[in-house]
Amino acid sequence: MILQQDATLSLFNPGTGSKIPLTTPKQNGAAFYPSSCANGRYVVFTIIGHAGAQTQDIWRMDAGGGRLKQLSEGGSPVCSPDGKWVYYSNGSKLTRVPLEGGTPERLSELPTYTLDVSPDGKLVAVTTLGSLDARGDSETQVALVPVDAPQNSRLLGLQRPIEEYNVRFTHDGKAVVYRFRDKDADNLWLQPLDGSLGKQITNFKSEQIIDFHWSFDGKQFGMIRGHTDSDVVLLQDSKQ
Repeated sequence: MILQQDATLSLFNPGTGSKIPLTTPKQNGAAFYPSSCANGRYVVFTIIGHAGAQTQDIWRMDAGGGRLKQLSEGGSPVCSPDGKWVYYSNGSKLTRVPLEGGTPERLSELPTYTLDVSPDGKLVAVTTLGSLDARGDSETQVALVPVDAPQNSRLLGLQRPIEEYNVRFTHDGKAVVYRFRDKDADNLWLQPLDGSLGKQITNFKSEQIIDFHWSFDGKQFGMIRGHTDSDVVLLQDSKQ
């Protein structure tokens, strides 16, 4: 398992709790958004500030660490299931580049923040901006982009207001899962792509969901949960 913590990537053993650092901020720059490729050979991720550069770039390394290779500029990379492509956001636009390196290819002009690739590799779900809400703010939407015909992209009518940007395909590719705010907690909603009614799949009463992922075999589901502590301080004028 690849663990991202304090801008560093580590190889993490859940059974023993041991961590082997794969990158360091001092040597490599700040590393974020790791994505393990299904072939088990590579991990792709984002590095900010490599060798002092003021850029955000997509890099690839061996799953056990080492042999770093820059693939392109951009962020939030996701490997395709066939191990041939890396999809990512470049300038807030959906782009892909060959996993072995090559020329990037722009797929869509939709504003793209986060993304996930369907298990069959035919669709990319991206979080994007939709219509304006009652306050005049742009609502976060999910667009489905066919990789072979991106001009046929469509917005998915969300059954719950999406919280932040995370969206994942289910293991069978027939639905997406996203988080929504349910009273005092974040929970997950599973929404079929065919427009049928979805369902809530978690029932937490507190805390936020920071991130979530399926295992490659679809049998396990992991998530990061937590909260933000804050204090309120009253400032007022006082007489001398």
